Amino acid sequence: MKVAIIGAGISGLACAHELERLGITCVIFERKNAIGTIQPNIGSFLNMEDRPIKDPVYYFRRTYGISLTPVEKMTKIIMHSPMYTSTVKGNHGYFVLRSKDADSLDNQLARGVKSKVNFNADPDYKELSREFDFVVVATGNSGILEKLTEWRTTVTTWIKGATILGNFEPHTAEMWFNTDYARSGYGYIMPFDKTKASLVLITTYAQHGELDSLWQLFLKTERFSYEMVETYELELNTGIAKEHKIDNVYFVGNAAGFLDPLLGLGAFHALESGIYAARSIATGEDYEKMVKTITDKVQMLSDYRDKLDKFSNSDYDRMVKILGMPLVRHIVYNTNIDVIKYGHTMLKFIK
Repeated sequence: MKVAIIGAGISGLACAHELERLGITCVIFERKNAIGTIQPNIGSFLNMEDRPIKDPVYYFRRTYGISLTPVEKMTKIIMHSPMYTSTVKGNHGYFVLRSKDADSLDNQLARGVKSKVNFNADPDYKELSREFDFVVVATGNSGILEKLTEWRTTVTTWIKGATILGNFEPHTAEMWFNTDYARSGYGYIMPFDKTKASLVLITTYAQHGELDSLWQLFLKTERFSYEMVETYELELNTGIAKEHKIDNVYFVGNAAGFLDPLLGLGAFHALESGIYAARSIATGEDYEKMVKTITDKVQMLSDYRDKLDKFSNSDYDRMVKILGMPLVRHIVYNTNIDVIKYGHTMLKFIK
């Protein structure tokens, strides 16, 4: 059996890892000259979104034989709105490194894969689909799929980030909600270590030309004076596709639209969809049925996104205040209740 994977990101590498576990060697094509993201940044596994999975690192090791070492556990989240600040402590998940460094999530996966990676290669998926039995598109971009099937865009975002130097708590994530600079998005700080962190602004429904002014307003409003080592910006749009496998071509990770439209998280679904594609290729199991848990979660988060898009700053004040209440804080952050699933049934009553 001949299998090609386009993209050596985490979804493509997870697919290759699972294929090899099932006795199938593949060929990987990567347009860059190395494994890992160009812009160093800190991502996360957020337990609240991954429930009922209690521990994603343990889950991937136990279930799929993928051993991942996070940067740190996330044990504190500080949330700011214009008028309120709430702090919640608990087992919130993990910080993970996304970069070209040897310890990045990408390179950890790559060390467990034996299949050949062809760098500086950007082949046409149509040509590969004629040469190979199966093709897995793991490009991190949904552009191909949007042209092949019914597609509904859920949110358009511009992201500006920087690596900053200062004093940080290694186990703490900090978030800012303010429609003045983030619209219905948010800003955050996640630490690499005690002296270095990622500062990121995710702003929704903005034009590229607005990004710099919104970024400067973010820095000014929150009174940031960190030294910045480097900055980057990118456009990221999320959506929902009707199909995720077309003929002999599979789509995984962000290329399949498996990106959280609420907070922009995607690592968990990227890994799992890559694994599902490998198992479908090896066993013939229906890929669409396998990814239904992912598509259902994305749809629920999209409904939350529809509500969040209508928020004003006073709504964010109420949200942050409520999330800081002891009982709410305990249920949302310190239990294994799938609050996204059960809260979804209440959305129609929320104004």
